Parts: sequence; C-alpha cells; structure tokens
Amino acid sequence: MKFKNSLLLLCLGLSLFSCVQPVDLAVPNRDDGMVVAANLTTVKGLQEVRLTRLARYDTRALNYPVSAAQVWVVDGSGQRQNYIEDAKNRGWYFPASREFVGEVGKTYVLHILTSDNRKYESGPETVRPIAPIKKVYPEPVVVDDPKLGNAIIGYNILLDTEDSPNKGDYYRWSWIHYEQLVYCRQFEGVPYTGGPETLVGLTCCEPCWDIVRCYRNCTNVLSDALINGKTITRHPITNVAYCARDYYIEIQQRVISREAYNYWKAVDQLSSNNGSLFDTAPAAIRGNIKCISNPEEEAFGLFEASAISENGFFIERTQSAVPAIVTCPPNPVTANPLICAACVESAFRTKIKPKFWTK
Repeated sequence: MKFKNSLLLLCLGLSLFSCVQPVDLAVPNRDDGMVVAANLTTVKGLQEVRLTRLARYDTRALNYPVSAAQVWVVDGSGQRQNYIEDAKNRGWYFPASREFVGEVGKTYVLHILTSDNRKYESGPETVRPIAPIKKVYPEPVVVDDPKLGNAIIGYNILLDTEDSPNKGDYYRWSWIHYEQLVYCRQFEGVPYTGGPETLVGLTCCEPCWDIVRCYRNCTNVLSDALINGKTITRHPITNVAYCARDYYIEIQQRVISREAYNYWKAVDQLSSNNGSLFDTAPAAIRGNIKCISNPEEEAFGLFEASAISENGFFIERTQSAVPAIVTCPPNPVTANPLICAACVESAFRTKIKPKFWTK
C-alpha cells in the first residue's frame, strides 16, 4: 500500500513538473544609449559631468563609463569652459578651472564629443535666483508605547523658505549627514577592562566623520504653482531616528528649470514602483540631452544648472519632556585605549571637517 501511494505521488509530481514551461520575456536591448548626469551650480566644487553607456538588461554589469570624451559648457555670450576627465574615475569630468561656477541670470549649454565622433548637446539651462533657507527644525514622531505611553522614536526634519514673486519656480532639495566618530573600527571582542565578549571599538587616530547620503526615495522637488510668492513652510527633508546626541545635516536648496523638475518627477515615479512584474523597467530616463550627430540614437539623463542655497544645521534630539525610545545602534566600549584606528578616506568617511561644522 505504501509503495502504491509513493508511486502515485511520484507520478503526480512528474506530471506537474512537465506542465511548467519556461517564460521567454522579450526584454528590450538598449546597450548603446548615452546617459549623462551633469550639474552646474553657483558653488565651487559642485560642477561635474558623468558619462556612461547603458548596459544590456540581461547583464549584471553597471553602465559602462565613457572615457576620453571632449566635454565643455558654453554660456549665452559664447564663453567656453572645458572639462577634463578625472585621472582616478573614468567617465567623470570636472572643469579645467577650479574657480568655474555658474552665474545667476546666465544660460548654459553642455556639449559632448566622444572618441568615436558622436556629438551630444543639452537644452539651454538658465541659472535662476534663489532665496536662502529660512529655517530648519525637527518635529518629534510620537508613538503609543505599551510601557512608556507616548514616546518619541525619531524626528521629521522640516524646512521653511521664501518663494520669489516670479512665477514658474521649481525647487529641489538634497541633504547629507555627517556623524563624528569616536571609534573608527568596531568588532565583537573583550573590553579592555575585561568581562564578557561584546561590541568593542578602537578610537580614531584623528578627527573623523562618517558620511550618510540619501539612497532611496531621494527625489524631493516642488513647484510653486500653488504658493507663488508665499512662504514655503514645513517642507519635509528627511527623518532621523532618536539618539541621545545632536544630529548634523547639510541641506542644499536649488531652483531648477521646468525641464529638470519634470525629469526628477519621472525619476520619483520610477523609483516608487513596488517591484512587481508589471512595473516600469529600470531604464534610464530621457531628459534634456540629445544626440545631434545621429537623431535616431537614444540619449538619457540631465544637464541641470541651478543656484544653490546651502547650510549646515545641528538638530537637537535630547530636549524633550516626552520619553524616548532609542532606535540608533548601540555604542561600543573601548577595546584597547593604547591602540587607535586610522580614519580611511572614502565615499562614506572623511578626515575633512564639514564646512559648516561649528562644534
């Protein structure tokens, strides 16, 4: 009887398996489109152009960097600024003059000539005037905790600014967080004073900061269509967890063109998809770049020229009479006070003091 049951189950399993047919998805092959990510601002050091070509959808590779291209920007009066490729990062181009910045009221066009004589050009971008950031402040996020009652778990970071009386202003905000470190290396081990194994750390040999940027749902744009000439209040920038120490954030406020606004809205729509089979494929998004040597060739990305208002802010996270729930990582204990760890420069860590840091 057991043998018959086992044979029946085996046959049923084989019949189900034979009904499964492989699905051949017709994935478009875009492996020849240029992707441009370019910024021209009124702040020194923030001018850059990144050039890549799309990788195939059926590969795991990142987009391929476009090296050895000629890149330049021309303003409305015909003045040209050449860019040169970074020696350490293929496909990244920076102004030949470190003093070069965009000027309010001027219009700029980006030009690209690749080593295989493909020519690309952006639409004209005008740098519009911008008001300074008026105020940045935290708003507690309170939840009902079974033990504590109303308790803070974090803060929403909000911003106020003044919109100009000019119609058709479009804004974009970005932020970066610096966390000053005590320990530059952490690991599981025994504390210097003894005791059970726990999280321990080696102190930094010099002043050091961790760098945290926005990586998900980072599109933050606004049109002044409904608020023209009024104060923009309580605009959300980001949210942070509760910790018993101040939170330092640098915020950049830009006034951008309508084309740039539409581009970032498209990015937001794409990035907010829920990941189902029927979502938009993760292709590059068309912006204000076109191929003028071959109009049939696809070009993606954006050249954005904008004025910037930026500043750094210390957000107090401990001044509250309401109980708080600590949601940040625990602090390690010292592993050995006679040994320190170097602050290794990277995209996520720096020895350079943030420019608005006052503590």
